[in-house]
Formats: sequence, structure tokens, C-alpha cells
Amino acid sequence: MLKKLFTPFSYVDKRTLTIVGFFQLSLLILAWIFLVPEKTLFPHLGEVVDGWKQLWNNGFFYEILASLKLCLIATVISVILSSVIAYATTIPFFKPIGTFFTKLRYNPIQGFTLFLTQISGGGRNLQITLLVIFMSFYFIDSLMVMIKSIPEEDIIRRKAQKMSNWKVLWKVVIMDRLDYLFEIVRQNLSITFMMLVSVEAMNKAAGGMGAILNDTNRALNFPKIFAIQITIFLIGILIDAALRFVINQFLVNRNRK
Repeated sequence: MLKKLFTPFSYVDKRTLTIVGFFQLSLLILAWIFLVPEKTLFPHLGEVVDGWKQLWNNGFFYEILASLKLCLIATVISVILSSVIAYATTIPFFKPIGTFFTKLRYNPIQGFTLFLTQISGGGRNLQITLLVIFMSFYFIDSLMVMIKSIPEEDIIRRKAQKMSNWKVLWKVVIMDRLDYLFEIVRQNLSITFMMLVSVEAMNKAAGGMGAILNDTNRALNFPKIFAIQITIFLIGILIDAALRFVINQFLVNRNRK
């Protein structure tokens, strides 16, 4: 078994990999506790824990809820808009428009903040607008790649069953590949979390982990900075695991039908 762990493309069961993962994590924590020198900017584990307790006592729980609410609203809106645009590209007239939106991934939206502020009214609405725009470019691109990868045989077979083009769109592209949509959301949510901090820092009055992190960063309070970063990291892992579970359950239920 030990040889397999260090051999490329070897099969190792999930239980063994979990044990190895916990072992590596334990080594990392021990290194953090015993190898970090004194009088350095890098905080000790105990300092980070104390910093997290102070944050929690000052209402950090509600800041987490504010960030999650913002992320949820923006994600739902973005998924709906992106799906409409991406699925519309199966109609030739709308394909250039969809392609254009995918190219906007390379254009930073921060330069349009003033215009978006006037349109949205600023505040929380601006944060939602920025996140929706930012996420939609990636969602549209991923959905269009998914649509392009659909085998031509699937479409031809459905047409041979006397399905209209609109019914093929509904059945083959949308319903038969809902799990792909969930997977795209899961994969791109990490990008959303990275943008979330920057967006919340733009309007600290609305609260959120990004606003707290921005203030803490300016104060050079490194234990609290690490505490916030680790919290965001762990929340992201939990959301990713939850989405994986939903996707797996969806596939299991669909295969039973």
C-alpha cells in the first residue's frame, strides 16, 4: 500500500486517502504550532484562535450571515440570467451575443463601478450587481461549453422521435443536463467567494466578512486576518461539499427513474 501511495496512477481506496489527508493536516498544524518563530508577522495558532473568539463576541456570526445572503441572492440571479442567455445561444441569432458575453471575462468591471453605482443606487444593490455581472460571464462560458459538448447523436435521436426543436432544447439541453448546471455552479462558486471580499469592502456599511477583513487588514491585526481567512476557507469547503451531495443525490434519484 505504501508503494501505491507514491506510484503515479495507482488505485488507493478512499479510506486510506482520508487517513493520509488527516495525517498531512496534522503535520501542517504541528508545524504551525512549533516551527513558527517568535516576533514575526506570521501569527501563532493560539493567537488566531483568540482573534476568532474576539470576532465572534463582536458579532462575527451576523457578518457571516450577511455575506452568505449576498452570495445566495447574487448566485440565484446570475444562474437564472446566465441560463437564459446560454440556452438562447442554441438559436443562431443569439449565439454572437452569448459569445460576446463570454469574452467579457477578460474585462475588469471595477472600471465601470461609477456607472453601475448610478444604475443600481449603490449600497447592497451595487454589491449584488457587481457579483451578478462578474459571475455571469463565467457561468455563460461554462454553460456554452457544456451545450457545445452535447453529442449530435442525442439531438438527432430526439428529432427522430418526432420531437420539435423547442422540445429538444427543453429535454436534451436543459432537463437531461441539470446536473451539469449544478456542477458548473459548484465549480464557479469559488470565484464568487474571491470576488465577495472585494465587493463587500466597497461598501462596509452593509457589513459582511469582506468589510471586516478590509478593516482588520488596515489595522494590521494579523491574527484576526488569519481567523477571517480561515473562516471563509472553511465555509467554502462546506458549501462545496453540500453541493456535491446535492448533485450526487440528484444523479441517484434520476437513475432510479
